[in-house]
Amino acid sequence: MVNPHDDGISLDTVVDWLVAAGHPLTRVQDHAEWIDRFESALRGLPDRRRRHSLLPLLHAFTEPERPLAGSALPADRFRAAVRAAALDDGNDIPHLSPDLITKYVADLRAHHLI
Repeated sequence: MVNPHDDGISLDTVVDWLVAAGHPLTRVQDHAEWIDRFESALRGLPDRRRRHSLLPLLHAFTEPERPLAGSALPADRFRAAVRAAALDDGNDIPHLSPDLITKYVADLRAHHLI
């Protein structure tokens, strides 16, 4: 997920929204413990789900990133594609919100990815 908007939405905020929506999540304060648990969980997935997981990109999460405004990844091409598609009145990458995150979870479930 890339959030190019300078809106202060962090991963902690997204986790808060998921918890508020009734998803049972456990916060792990120590990053090294979190990465170990995350990798173990990914490796324990059935083959189909594991193939669609972050496992090949896990190295990018081994160290916590410093918070920053907007996205660490460039989103100009993605933004241009979203604008060209003219999917809604805003005609831009949607801002993260509890409703959007809830929709993402529902879509992942519909595709049997979670």
